[in-house]
This record gives sequence, structure tokens and C-alpha cells, in this order.
Amino acid sequence: MINATLFLRLLRGHRIRLAVGLSVVVIWSLLFPVIYQAIQESLAENPGRPPGGNFSSLARTISVGFIHPISIALFGILSAGLTVGAISGERQRGTLELLLSRPLSRRTILATMMIEGWIGAALVSLAYIGGTILGAQIAGVTDQLAFEQLPILWAFGALFWGMFATIGIATSGSFDRTAPAMAITVSFIMFNYIIEVIGSFWDVVEPYQYLSLFNHFSPVDLLNGTVDSSSALIFGVVALIAAGWAFYIFPRRDLAAPN
Repeated sequence: MINATLFLRLLRGHRIRLAVGLSVVVIWSLLFPVIYQAIQESLAENPGRPPGGNFSSLARTISVGFIHPISIALFGILSAGLTVGAISGERQRGTLELLLSRPLSRRTILATMMIEGWIGAALVSLAYIGGTILGAQIAGVTDQLAFEQLPILWAFGALFWGMFATIGIATSGSFDRTAPAMAITVSFIMFNYIIEVIGSFWDVVEPYQYLSLFNHFSPVDLLNGTVDSSSALIFGVVALIAAGWAFYIFPRRDLAAPN
């Protein structure tokens, strides 16, 4: 279903982005256990102060980092960012015709590019967890880290951002230029995030929070072992719808000259 030569070419083209991005994710994620420990030490020195809210436990602190705007930007760049310009970028540069002249079906090209996005999602989720473990060791709070739940957190993170990578390839296969594909994908991610954030403090929007995909992704529940597994079904269905559209529209498209 996928082509190994094309896949390796894609990885080579994105190797710098992946290397730098994953390194930044590791550094960023290791900060949160350190921040948590610093807050706990401060509370111990000032017993009259209220608990740390979102930083009251290590699981909550890690969760804050996982859905922080900076994390969302990093995760997006290393998952959906790999796919959103995959087809439209080739078309815009005028190299898609050369790729299609090879004995590769459009579905094979599409599947190969989509798999790269899913691998990016899996790697960035793994990098965040790896940084978290390193940060917990630096801060000396590994005894508070639910190691048995980390594989589940990784799987949900990879599924969540793999879903957005699939949306990226669907939009990429629908346009001849990267700009509209990027605009739709980023707008979709930001719409979901904004609904979740606004609904957390505005009663008018709160009843509609469930419409946000971010509302169904709760790292703190994953780490505490209380997650509703139906959220994985939601992410999977959205990914399947996006993949279905991509595999429907791209093989049937007439590729007019880029404008």
C-alpha cells in the first residue's frame, strides 16, 4: 500500500524539521516536572498558601504541558505539518506530475504521505513522554509518575495528532496550493482548541465544549487511569472520515495547471 522509496524520500526531506522539532519537544516537556517540584517546594515553605491548582499534582502538571499552546504548535508542526503540504506542495512546485509519471498509483502516494504524518505524531508523542521521564528524574519525582499509564498516554497522543495529520493530507489532496490547505487545517485545529478554552470559563459556551476534539483528550485522566475509552473511537472516526475523503477526491481529481 505504501512505497518505501517515496517514504524514505519524504523522511529525508523532513529530517531537519523532525530532528530539531523532537529535540525542542523533549526540552519543553522536561520543564514541567521541574516546575511542579519547584511549586511543591514553594508550598512547603509557605504552608498558608493555597494548593497549586493545575500544578497540584504531577499528572495535572504534565497534562497542562501536553495541551499548552506551545505544545499544540510543536505537535501540529510534526504531524499535520508533515502532511498538509505533501500533495499541494508537490503540485505548487510543479513536481507532482513527475511523481505521477512513475509507476505509482495515486492511492499509494497518498497512503505513503499519510503514514509519514502518523509516524510524526507517534514520534512527537514519544518525545514528550521521554522528556517527561527525564524531567521527573531531574526533579526527583519519579515516584509520583504513573509509568504504567505512559504507554496509554503515548497511544492516545499519537492517535489524536495522527487524526489531524489525516485531516492535513485530506486538505492537501484537495487543493493545488499549500496556502488554502494550511488555512483549513490550522483553522480546524484552532477552532477546536478555542471552543475548549473559552468553554472552560464562559458559561454560554460550556454546553458546547463537547464539540471540541480537545475536550475528549484529557492527559490527566489518562495518567490517572480514568479515561473514557470512547474518546479513542471519536478520534478514529474523524480520522477515517478524513482518510475516506482523501482517498476519494485525490484519485479522481483533474490536476489543472497551478495558478
